[in-house]
Amino acid sequence: TMKQLTYHIGLCVRAYPSNRQKKSIRKNAGVNRFVYNRLVAVNKEMYELEKTAPYSQTDRDRLTYLKSAYGTTTDMRNVIPFLNDPDIDNYSIANAKRDYQKAWNQYRKVSMTCVPAFKKRSNSYTYGTNCTYTSEQKSNPVTNGLFKGCVRFLDKNHVHLPILGRIRIKGSKKCIAALLERTDFTRIGTVRITIDECGNCFLSIALASDTPFHIPYPKTGKAVGMDMNLNNFLTDSDGTVIDTPKYLKKSEKKLKKAQRKLSRMYESAKKNGRKLKDSRNYQKQRQKLAEIHKHVANQRKDFIRRIADREVKNHDFLFAEDLKVRNLIKNHRVAKAIADSGWRMFLTQLKWCATKHGRICVLVNPKNTTQTCSSCGYVCTGDDHIALGVEEWTCPECGTHHIRDLNAAINIKNTGLLYLKESGIPISLN
Repeated sequence: TMKQLTYHIGLCVRAYPSNRQKKSIRKNAGVNRFVYNRLVAVNKEMYELEKTAPYSQTDRDRLTYLKSAYGTTTDMRNVIPFLNDPDIDNYSIANAKRDYQKAWNQYRKVSMTCVPAFKKRSNSYTYGTNCTYTSEQKSNPVTNGLFKGCVRFLDKNHVHLPILGRIRIKGSKKCIAALLERTDFTRIGTVRITIDECGNCFLSIALASDTPFHIPYPKTGKAVGMDMNLNNFLTDSDGTVIDTPKYLKKSEKKLKKAQRKLSRMYESAKKNGRKLKDSRNYQKQRQKLAEIHKHVANQRKDFIRRIADREVKNHDFLFAEDLKVRNLIKNHRVAKAIADSGWRMFLTQLKWCATKHGRICVLVNPKNTTQTCSSCGYVCTGDDHIALGVEEWTCPECGTHHIRDLNAAINIKNTGLLYLKESGIPISLN
């Protein structure tokens, strides 16, 4: 199984389904959303019935029926006949139930999340399927699982999926070639099929193996602390400053123009009594607006991945602030700039990239990293507090002149190294 294998990786590729396959994807995505919403509704009803069941026989009978009717996938198929449609993937129903359970687990684990709620209908479609193997294939794990099972690679340009059949794909030639040339056993787990708001289709394939997918970078004997701020994207302890690209701000004029045009089409459709899904001009403009947003998101993602990979390649130990971005964006004055920077995305990418290439990445507590002198350790409080916007300051204790962001990056590095030392992790620096 996937859990029994040591190394896991996800592969995202672009897919080019036919019109028949697109119709099937939308149908299975609709079933996935329907099952999820039905479970939300049933759970809410059961919660209310449990309060009154001890006093009402009718409520007890209803509660017993709901538990028996929605206990398993087979029970749901008996209650809801259209789920037996041959074009519906069995695993789209099972994965909807699993996603619902994951939402409850996330709610119990993270206090700021809410209970599972109804999924609204949108212009994107997604569902998940699983790769299963026959008993003969399971008993022979030497055979590469990439070319067996109900989800399998046919060649570097095609995969086979349940219900959909043969579908053309396109992705990183280097990654796909390295994957298909593997001689060690590798299996496919879940596959997420998505059609986004722009009409593009993507496959997210989960892979697992007992041998690593990535080669560790050579040791450099260097450590770095990184401070993220609004004046620039990142300042590290080596003195390198990386400016914020501000992709959203650069595209604002184009976005506003496209949004105004979409609003006029919306008002025109409503005035003439047309449904938005039947208004072709509205749908064309909606897709153009979605493509602009998607382009901005892709630019930001590419920038973050390149910066993360560069930092990981050049340093053995990486330290950054564990920023609570969800709390920071509650300040409406800086929320837009923080969201455009993509700080949390960068931290996630940095940790993932460090893990796959054999580096150590630690997120430290950001408390007093800006207010502490990196030379003597004096913490500026009270009248000495460094206000927001002050870029340079002098330590009142030792008289050392500091550049705010560079000093914070050095403090982050020192805090991270101290944490590793206390944890007993060996540190070898040049």
